[in-house]
Formats: sequence, structure tokens, C-alpha cells
Amino acid sequence: MAEKKAPSNQVDELRKRAEKIARENAASTPEGLGPLSPDAARSILHDLSVHQIELEMQNEELRRAQVELETSRARYFDLYDLAPVGYLTLNEQGLILEANLALANLLGVARGALVRQPFSRFVVREDQEVYYRHRKQLLETGTPQVCELRLTKKDGTRFWAQLEATAAHDADGSPVCRAVLSDVTERRRVEEEKARIEDQRQQLQKAESLHRMAAAIAHRFNNLLQIVMANLELAARDLPRNETGPAAKLTAAMQASSKAAEIIGQTLTYLGQAFVQRAPLDLSDVCRRSLPMLEAAIPKDVVLETDLRCPGPTINANEDQVQQILTSLVTNAWEAIGDVRGVVHVTVRTASAADVPAARRFPADWQPLDSAYACLEVVDSGCGIAQKDVETLFDPFYSSKFLGRGLGLSVVLGIARTHGGVVTVQSGAGRGSTFRVFLPAAREKVPHPAQQTTEAPEIRGTGTVLLVEDEELVRSAAAAMLTHLGFTVLEAGDGLEALRLFRQHRREIRCALCDSTMPGMSGWETMAALRKLASDLPVILTSGYSEAEVMATSHGERPQAFLSKPYQLKRLSDALAHTLANKRQGVAS
Repeated sequence: MAEKKAPSNQVDELRKRAEKIARENAASTPEGLGPLSPDAARSILHDLSVHQIELEMQNEELRRAQVELETSRARYFDLYDLAPVGYLTLNEQGLILEANLALANLLGVARGALVRQPFSRFVVREDQEVYYRHRKQLLETGTPQVCELRLTKKDGTRFWAQLEATAAHDADGSPVCRAVLSDVTERRRVEEEKARIEDQRQQLQKAESLHRMAAAIAHRFNNLLQIVMANLELAARDLPRNETGPAAKLTAAMQASSKAAEIIGQTLTYLGQAFVQRAPLDLSDVCRRSLPMLEAAIPKDVVLETDLRCPGPTINANEDQVQQILTSLVTNAWEAIGDVRGVVHVTVRTASAADVPAARRFPADWQPLDSAYACLEVVDSGCGIAQKDVETLFDPFYSSKFLGRGLGLSVVLGIARTHGGVVTVQSGAGRGSTFRVFLPAAREKVPHPAQQTTEAPEIRGTGTVLLVEDEELVRSAAAAMLTHLGFTVLEAGDGLEALRLFRQHRREIRCALCDSTMPGMSGWETMAALRKLASDLPVILTSGYSEAEVMATSHGERPQAFLSKPYQLKRLSDALAHTLANKRQGVAS
């Protein structure tokens, strides 16, 4: 830093002192010296000339130092005012003593209007406590402090700021706080987005793990229900029928077992593993056919309004599943209204991918793959849903009213997921709710309804069926059902035993009923090995897993039919009739 130039009054004072000294020197010169000699005069003049030059050089150096000082000062103020961050000085009371232009621009206030203003004026109310603790810590410890809080601009806009403060003293020794303020809104947004993505990733991993566990449990339960239902059905058929006898009790137990099987089926639907036949459907028409049932179930104080344009958008779906979506959403809507008067409004319309709300999408990782969607919207005037509860709405058996509500909304999500669709929720406490289900629109035309066909009678079989099942109780129940249908049964506990029996009874065996999941040789491997011995052998695969999961394989051999457990005599009879009538024609994968 260049030396400072002396002020003009100091220069004048210096000159006066110099003249005074010169007079004193002249007065003290002895009178007897007489006039100076020419050489002495020349020497004095030379010394004076040199001294004058020295003074001029010093003056030039001082002027140059002054210019450099002014340039440095201007550069400092440019750096201070135009810095990419805000600089400010606060006194002990938190009033702004100094502020640069960057801070004024951040807050949207003229710099002059900032001075003597309390900085807390710009801190949002929710973060005042953060600012108070920050200042208190700084003043008590004297060590630098950093905090992040939200500030409000003059126009009301909020932004995240990082405040880095250091304790210092002013020119008069008063304690002050010198602070640097940075806009960290974008950084916070990126961090929150990363946290959201990480949370989503963990949720997806958790869901995947739960799906595998639930599928395995469903498979095990279906095997157990197969044993229960087969024995109940066979026992009931062997007893005389009356309204109060043992047959009636067995029938009631059979109905309860069927309900249990339905719950397992709903669980697989929630997991997206339930396989159903799909066909082009008019969404409005399907909803319209469900109205009488819904109007009969809805409370009398709730009005059901509809806007089902005709024709409606076409979807490729299963009609029973679409009706299940509508029933679950309408039931959820009138339950949200409670015992007061209210309205449930059902609308069907066509939507584009851009119409799907970006927030509150389920599943969270859904991305649009089609340009057009059919939208089923259900709006209620009920109590609404708190934002903290929205994320848990589709959990199985979740309810904000009472425990054990069931699988309604979770099944809605499962059906939407299997169709490549999405469910969105818009709600707030006391503001009612809007549920929208978006399903990909289909280009196919809706076929005319086919005439009803008479139900095929139960088959009365002849010949031998090779039954391959590793679980003994399931195998015994299936063997009893086959025997009831008139077949001779050869039982094998695994694939190797099945091959041995087939070699011994090749001419007698008409078809094989084989479990898909077995230790050692799987059902697929057993089927392939049997067909190496007899290429035209009809095979029915069975499993406690869903058809979609079992049939999604790359095996070359395909069965004639698939039976999902638990199955009853009617389904077994139909599968055998189909298989024996269509030898060697594999089912569609």
C-alpha cells in the first residue's frame, strides 16, 4: 500500500517552521564573518539547488503515491460493492451499519434504505429462532458462525441464504458483526432433489423386497388353501344336502376359503402379478354398467353424480378389474364424506400425457410411454387427506379411520401399474379429494358383446393322469379331485419319479398335471423331459404363483393350460376338457 500524502495544512505548517528556522539561523550568524567569498556562495547555492531537486523528487513521489492510493481505494469499493455475495456490518442490536450493492440487489432494496434497518426484518418468521441462536452464539463465543435461513425480498419472494459471520470491532472500539451472505437456493433445491431421489430409490428397493416376500407368502398360502378347499368340496359332495346339516357347514367353510383366496388374489394384483384376460373396453360404458350396484351401496345422504361421455375412451383392460377400480374409489369417497350430506362425482374423459399431474403420482417412478390416456376421475366433498398421509394411502390395510380397511386403494394401484397407468391424488385437510386413474388409450375398436354360451358340464374322465406335486397334502387333495372326476391317478413326488412312472405306464397316461415349482427338477424341466419321451403329451401346469409370473419364461415347451392354486373341481374339470381337446397346442405366453 502506498504512503499517504500529507494534507495541505500540514504542508503550510512545515513551511512556516522552515522559515522560522531559517530566520533563527540568520540571526545567529556571527557579525565578524563578513561577506561570503565567491566560492562559499557558490557552494551554498549548489547545496540549495540539490536540496530543491530532492524536494521536488519527494513531491513527485508523494503525488504518485496519492494516485495509487486513490486507484486502490476505488478498486476496493468496486470489489466490495460488486462482489457476487452480500457484505454487511451489524451492530450489537442487529442493525445494518454498512451493506454493499450485492446485498441490496439480493434483497431488492436500495442500499441507502438498508442502513439502520434491523436485519431480522428480512428473515422469515419460521427462521427467526435460527437467526437468534446464530447471533447469540457469535456474541458469546466470538468465534465465526455459519447458518442457513430463509430471507424475504421486498417483493415477498423467499430464498435460502447462507450467513457467515465474524465478530470484530469498529473504529471506535464498538463490537460489530461482519457477515457474508450468499444465495444458496439452487444448491438447496439440488440437495432436496437428490434426497428425494435417494428416498425414492430406497422406497423402490423396499417395495421390491416386500413384493418378493409377499409373492412367496401368497404361493405358500395358495398351496395350503388348495388342500383345504379340495377336501371341503369333496366332503360336501359326499354328504346329503340340507340347510343345517354338515354339508351346509362345509359349504360355509368353503365360501370362507374362497374369500381367503380372493384376498391372496388381491395381494397379487397389488404386486402387479395377477394375470387376467384383457380386451378393448369403452371406459364410460363399463362405469355405466357399474352404477346400479354403486347406487345401491352408497349412503342415502351422499349424491352420486356422473359425467360419462358416450362413446368414452377405449382401453385394453379386464372389465372386472376396471369395475374394481371404480368401486374402490367410490367407496373410499363416500367413506371420506362420513355421516353428513355430500357429493361424489365420477368423470371419464380422454387426456394427454401432459395432463397427468406431476405431483403425487403413484407409482412414484411412473413415466408416460403413450401419447393418449383414458382418465377416470372420482371427486368427493369429504374431509380430505392431510399431506403427511397421502404417501401411505396405497399401503395395504391402511386407513385413517380404523384398522384393517383392506386392499381397496392398494389394488387400484396394482391394477393401474399392470396396465402401464398411474394414479394421482389431489387433496388437503378439509378440502375434499380428487383421485385420477390414467390408463393408456387403445386404438382397437370395442367388439360387440358376444352371446352368452351355456356352461359346459363337469367332465367325467377316463384314462390315467400323471400327477406331479412335491407337497404330499396338496398331491393327495389333487388326486382325490381327479379320482372324483373319473380318472385313474399316478402320483409322483418329483420330476425323476414322474419320468420313471411315465416310462412304465406310457400307453395309459392321457395327460400330466404338474406343479411348476419343485425342488430338483422344476415343472418346466419335467415337462420338457416328458415330451422328449412323448412329444404329444398334454400338460397342465399348476402353481400358487400368478400365471403372469409363471408363464413369463423363455422355455421352448409350453403347457396346454395353466391352473392357479387354489382351484376347485369346476376349474380343474374345464382345464382337463380343454387340454384333452387341444393336444399339443401350447397356451399363449
